[in-house]
Amino acid sequence: MTRHFAFLVEDCDEMINRIKQEGYSILMEPKDVCIGKDYFVRVGFCIGPIGEEIEFFQEK
Repeated sequence: MTRHFAFLVEDCDEMINRIKQEGYSILMEPKDVCIGKDYFVRVGFCIGPIGEEIEFFQEK
């Protein structure tokens, strides 16, 4: 079973870049997605220190 949690952040790209600098694996580079009618967000995912999936979520 994969564990997943999300953080609401002000700058998804900045967070993913910081994670890369620390040497963690990136699952998905930041990208814009629509998760509902006219509700766009920017998301990125990485693997945390114990194998969990971490999502960074930025409202647009």
